[in-house]
Amino acid sequence: MAQFNVIYDSCVLYPAPLRDLLMRLALTDLYHAKWTQEIHKEWSGTYWTLHLLKS
Repeated sequence: MAQFNVIYDSCVLYPAPLRDLLMRLALTDLYHAKWTQEIHKEWSGTYWTLHLLKS
């Protein structure tokens, strides 16, 4: 069982390849992945801003 928490900042939640790697590590029960609502808003805002600029 994981013994500690790791807080993911927006810079590791986006881009997707790094997020995928870190989430897969968390699924092995190496640690508990955590982030705040503010961090979620920041990374998802970055995602939508970049994808809207490409359109």
